[in-house]
Amino acid sequence: LAVPPPRRATQKKPPRRFQVRQIPMLVLLDDQGKTVHRDITPAVTHIVEDSDGDSFADQFPWLEKRHTNIKQMLGETFLKGDMSEVAINELEGKYIGILFSATWHWQCRRFTQMLEYLYEKLKGEGKQFEIIDMDYSSDMPWLALPQKAYEAKQQLGEAFRVENCPMLVIIDPEGSVVTTEGVEIVSKDMEGECFPWTPKPLYDLSTLEPEILGEMNDTVTCVCLCEGCDDATKEAVAEAMMPVAEEAFNAAKASGCEAGMLFFTATETSDVVYQLRMSCELGEPTGVPQLVILDIPDSGAYYVFDGENISTENVSAFIEDYDEERLERRELQDDEEEGEGDGQ
Repeated sequence: LAVPPPRRATQKKPPRRFQVRQIPMLVLLDDQGKTVHRDITPAVTHIVEDSDGDSFADQFPWLEKRHTNIKQMLGETFLKGDMSEVAINELEGKYIGILFSATWHWQCRRFTQMLEYLYEKLKGEGKQFEIIDMDYSSDMPWLALPQKAYEAKQQLGEAFRVENCPMLVIIDPEGSVVTTEGVEIVSKDMEGECFPWTPKPLYDLSTLEPEILGEMNDTVTCVCLCEGCDDATKEAVAEAMMPVAEEAFNAAKASGCEAGMLFFTATETSDVVYQLRMSCELGEPTGVPQLVILDIPDSGAYYVFDGENISTENVSAFIEDYDEERLERRELQDDEEEGEGDGQ
C-alpha cells in the first residue's frame, strides 16, 4: 500500500513522528498503531540470527528491546567496588544511570570524573539515584554488572545501539527510558538541579533544560517568543500552548516513539533566545508574542505565524498549516553569511 500523493499532511506527519533522518527506514507498528520497532531496516538487509539460531522471520514480530522493561534486562545482582553484592530489589524507587564507558579512553575518563561529582552530590542530597556500570572497577563509587554477565551487556548494548563511548542512559524506577542523552545532561547540569531529567510537554527556551539539549537540531520545534511581554501575557501563552503540547507528548508516549514536535515558550532573554530571534529575523522583543516553527533538519527551515492572538486553536491551526505546506518557507540566517554580505 502507499499514501496517495494529494494527502500532503499524511505524507509529512510520519517522517516527523518517527524522526526520519535517512532512507530507507522501515518502522514497524502493531495493530493499535504503537511502535514495535523504530527501524528494522538493518535486520531486513542482513541475515539475522538470535542466540538460539532462529532466523529473522522466526523472530516476528521483532519487538524492539528498548521498549521492554530495561530493569529486567539488568539482572538480579550487581557489584560494588569492594566486590560485595547488591540485589536489584535494593534499587526500588530509584532512577538508574546505565553507563557504557571504556577506562582506557581519555574522553571516557574525563566524563567519569564529571559523573562522579554529580553522583556524589545527588547521593549526598538524598536523591534516589544509582549508576550501573557495564565494566567493573575496584575504585568505582557506584555499582557494576558482574563480569560474567556477558549476555546482559550484549542485550543492553544492542537495545541502545551503543556505537560510541561514553554513553549514559537514564531509566526511571519502573524501568522505562527517561533519556539516552545522559552524557550531554551531565555536562550541562553538573549540579543536578534538573534531576531526574524527565521529559515534559512544554519547555522554556530561556532556561533550556539539559534533557532537551541536542534534540532541537533533530526535531521540529514550535516556539512562542514572549520575553518582551508582561507576566499575564506570558502565562496566557503557556496556557494556550500546553493543550497542544500535551496532546503531542501523550501521543508520542502512547505510540512508543520519540516526540515528533517539541514545544517551547521563551519568557526571558538568553543567548539562545537572542540567537533564535536574529536567525529568524524577528527583530527585538516587543509586547506582542511571536510564534514560529523551526524545522532545522529541513535545511534550517522555519515558519512564522501571521497573527498576534496566541490561542490553543490558533496554535493547532498553525501546525496544521505547516503539515499541509500552506506556510511560507524561510531559512535560518547564518551570522557568518550575513557578515560576508555586509562587507560586499
